[in-house]
Amino acid sequence: MLDIENFDRKFEHIVHSEQWKNLESAFNEAEFVNIFGNGGNMGVADHAAIDISRLTNKNAQCPGSGVRATSIIGDTSFEEWFKVWLEMVSRGVDPSKCIAIGLSCSTVGASSNSIVKALNWAIDKGMDASLFSAQPKEKLNKKIIPITQYTKYYHTSEIMSLALTYQLTHAAGFDCPTISKKAQERRFESLGIESEIETSNQHVPPGMENQLNNLAIDFDGVVHTFDKGWHDGTCYGEPMDGALDSIKELSEKYNIIIFTAKVRPDRPLVNGKTGYELVDEWLEKYNVRQYIDEITYEKPRAEWYIDDKAIEFTNNWNEVKNRLI
Repeated sequence: MLDIENFDRKFEHIVHSEQWKNLESAFNEAEFVNIFGNGGNMGVADHAAIDISRLTNKNAQCPGSGVRATSIIGDTSFEEWFKVWLEMVSRGVDPSKCIAIGLSCSTVGASSNSIVKALNWAIDKGMDASLFSAQPKEKLNKKIIPITQYTKYYHTSEIMSLALTYQLTHAAGFDCPTISKKAQERRFESLGIESEIETSNQHVPPGMENQLNNLAIDFDGVVHTFDKGWHDGTCYGEPMDGALDSIKELSEKYNIIIFTAKVRPDRPLVNGKTGYELVDEWLEKYNVRQYIDEITYEKPRAEWYIDDKAIEFTNNWNEVKNRLI
């Protein structure tokens, strides 16, 4: 089977990183998005540019035309052409409203250099810039936001880069449409797509159909014993009685989401690791990570919440108040 290198886990590690939060902030502020890459990454960039323009309020573009590429390369060189393209498309545009995003799988050579030169130029002109790369790159301006995937295959890196552009769209507050919504809009009933139509007609906002069966479970004191409190910040505890077997069984019916303040992005590193990494490794250690759909610090959408510090509310404010005072 095709190796996509633990795609889900790599994706989650990236979107919970400090670098990613910085990129989200820059992307949210930008009005103009210039995205580019060589080879297969040009196709990814072209796809991303049109969808960012369609789905958000931003103006996104990619130098996808062969006419454009060969014309500029003919006038300059392969290593210079992305930089020249950026110069052309940013004429008369406030650079503080622009972000340049380069996509790269190569580690050295002309292909890599062409992208790095363009991003360095963007930073020099006052733009924000980010590099999605399969492996770390050298000679980057320190202001460029590095999004390193640590992948070894071209296909994993290219798929990851496209998925991350959709994550930027989603995190900026815009909807990535569901297939079921499109099916309903285009009246695909005649094609026999019954399951799609059934899903789209449920009482749930479009795009959230897959969250109907979410079960949110607190980590500390519910899955992990947490008998020493915060202690040294590590996940030092043992599994709570029955927790692991329950998670495995419940995962057959629900999407299991672990929520914990441990994975907040502003939490200091513990032994060089983020809280997300510590929780992820603990779940892996006890062989339940494969049953977990998501680890988050936010309150997730869920049908039920399991939390040792929760007070169930059943229209009983007086009882709740008396319990807390």
